[in-house]
Amino acid sequence: MYCFRSKLVLFCLFVWLSGGFAQTLEVTVSNIRTNKGQLCVAIFDNEDGFKKEQPCWEKSYSKSSIEQGKVVLTICIPPGTYGLSVLDDEDGDRKMNYNLIGVPQEGFGFSGYRHKGIRKPPFNNFIFKVEENQTVKIEVEMKYF
Repeated sequence: MYCFRSKLVLFCLFVWLSGGFAQTLEVTVSNIRTNKGQLCVAIFDNEDGFKKEQPCWEKSYSKSSIEQGKVVLTICIPPGTYGLSVLDDEDGDRKMNYNLIGVPQEGFGFSGYRHKGIRKPPFNNFIFKVEENQTVKIEVEMKYF
């Protein structure tokens, strides 16, 4: 895990210094309920990391650029197979909050996956592949209860 993060940081630094980025994710997040709080984006490179909630990359984004419940985020990433999740962290504590019976109180979404229940989907249901010199467009529709 630490090794992957180090490689990701070195890769991003190399690409930045060389003047461009070969692989890009354009993540369109829609159905965002409010401009309050932040969006927490996590990228996972395997099922075990997803189950343990240990992403290989994560970042929080201000919700100031949201227009009509929608925002587009650009992320540089090395080639590989990934799954992406988004938390609408309305209270800014960087974690999902649940009510007394375990229902999520904040919004969430997964790459290319329309969520139907309250449980997390299997990792293989929201993975995507990024190849060298590719821009991948990802759609995430937020779900609220």
